[in-house]
Amino acid sequence: MANSEGVQRAFRAGLYGHPYPYAKHTGLAEPQTPFAHGPNEQAILATRRLPGLADPVIAYETGKLLRYIARLFDRAGAPEAVGRQFRDNLQTAILTHAMRRSGRAWRVEDSVEMFLELYRRVLGEGEEELGRLRSRLLAEARRHGSRDRPAS
Repeated sequence: MANSEGVQRAFRAGLYGHPYPYAKHTGLAEPQTPFAHGPNEQAILATRRLPGLADPVIAYETGKLLRYIARLFDRAGAPEAVGRQFRDNLQTAILTHAMRRSGRAWRVEDSVEMFLELYRRVLGEGEEELGRLRSRLLAEARRHGSRDRPAS
């Protein structure tokens, strides 16, 4: 298991769209937060930590996924509160999972399933559509720039 600060730095690198492995910075500064295209993305980009994540690769993927979901909310015209509520629910689920000490770390697939549960309740899509969306979300989360998926 990586140290907590390294995990959170990996989360922010994924959230901000930096390539993996994220650049090691000296000093206290991190790269500037990128421009947000809508209110949900802006709210998500303000997130500094997601407690309960234990692995830097999964933290990085979770950051990428969270930003992508915020962009989907913005494209759908959802108010900022929707993105904040999803982030808060995700944060609670990750922390609760960590507190249970199940022996299995939270995975990006768990985050995807949380979003699909919301999507299914709101739009009532069929399993084929949900399968395509699941694949798209995982592909987006696991796109790391120069490598498809880094070794953990």
